[in-house]
Amino acid sequence: MQAIRLRKQVWEYDSSITLGPPGGFGTVFLGRGDNGEQVAVKKLHISASSAGNRELVISEELEGKNFSHIIPYYDSGIDAESMDYYVVMAKADESLQQLIDKRSVPEHEAIEILKDIAKGISESQDIVHRDLKPGNVLYHQNKWKLADFGIARFVEDSTSLNTLKDCLSPHYAAPEQWRLERATKATDLYAFGCIAFALLTGKPPFPSGDLRQRHIAEEPLKVPFSSKIQQLVFLCLRKSPKARPSIKSVLNQLDGLSVPTNQSINAIAVVGASIAAEEAKREAELAQRQTEEQARREQAKEALKSLDFIIEKMFNAIEQAAPVVRRSSSTKEIKLGSGILRVQITFPFLIKEVFQNSGKDIVCGALIKLEQDAPYYLGRSANLWFGELITGEYRWWEIPYFMLGGTSGRLKPLEPFGISQTSELSDVDFVMARAVRTMNQAATPIPIDGEYMACFIERWLVRLAQAAEKKLQRPNHLPEQ
Repeated sequence: MQAIRLRKQVWEYDSSITLGPPGGFGTVFLGRGDNGEQVAVKKLHISASSAGNRELVISEELEGKNFSHIIPYYDSGIDAESMDYYVVMAKADESLQQLIDKRSVPEHEAIEILKDIAKGISESQDIVHRDLKPGNVLYHQNKWKLADFGIARFVEDSTSLNTLKDCLSPHYAAPEQWRLERATKATDLYAFGCIAFALLTGKPPFPSGDLRQRHIAEEPLKVPFSSKIQQLVFLCLRKSPKARPSIKSVLNQLDGLSVPTNQSINAIAVVGASIAAEEAKREAELAQRQTEEQARREQAKEALKSLDFIIEKMFNAIEQAAPVVRRSSSTKEIKLGSGILRVQITFPFLIKEVFQNSGKDIVCGALIKLEQDAPYYLGRSANLWFGELITGEYRWWEIPYFMLGGTSGRLKPLEPFGISQTSELSDVDFVMARAVRTMNQAATPIPIDGEYMACFIERWLVRLAQAAEKKLQRPNHLPEQ
């Protein structure tokens, strides 16, 4: 037996006897107090060094209080000798996970278990559990009770949300937890919905695959049970925390599940379950779109960083070759003699639907422009697009455009030219779709990043040198070869 001294007394535990499998936050061992009573001693997977000797404050909220559906807590804190954190609580008969693993649970029994769990969530009032799962629901004194209240918050406050994410149970974690947002009472109700699903089917709503993506954006399958309980489960599993029911509403719905209903009430319940399922489907679709857009925005952000790198390389090469250049410190602009070369981020983010006709996927874009102080030819520009155009891979491309029949009707002082207005994106879309238009590509799309970066830099350096001496010439024919 190993002795630990906490705030209230000395406890002992047997490190060779575990009560259930290790969890994300710690391992539970069989222990005893100074009166010989058996207890459960949980050793947390966190040390004093990582927690900064922070006080494990469960006592003020839970220890010594007479809850009917929360496991009694006896002591908690840091052992001065081992410098490890421990929580001492009552020893339970079994966990809900053990019951689920052992046998199927009929609906009427599942309802009674869910009532106990909901009462535990209600009893905890403003305390958010953050890690509800069947392994933390324990059978003690003929009731199902909640364990591990306060531990997740302690880890969250002591370390970081990233650490907490690694500790959480992925099958029961709410969408907001995967997004590393702070947990609320609605977070526990999402876990409650997952537990209900596991009770009714034997497994959580998302048992495998990319659990983060599935919890954030996928709707669960319909449970093959009564309409009322289906409705309750779908309400709790809504993606938005604000759309989930209150714990009071959950308790009221559970009470209603135990009351026999007539045919008309059953009909309403069926309709309610169907509506809840449809709402869940729409919400999942919306969450999927939002998730995809967020990923796309991150892709655009990373792409613009890579463009910054390319432009910085180009400008550095110009400065090294011609130290007399003048470079703007606030914009991507450099001047040499009569020539001015600038790069503008004209389209920092583009939604996928912009290029519906061509089917091309352009995520973001910029404009590279070279001007010279010469009345016979003002200069040229081109668009730099990041997306999937030709090769099936996402990368940066240079594409200039020109107008058939010259610039009559649409003044383009620079030609070949690139667009900079949102209203012109539809023209680019039609050009990529090879539709018959007055606007066309002035050259074949050329990749500019990776193995093509040196060629891109060389191309514009030569053009700048020509513009510096007012010698930049309009192409003899368009499209260019």
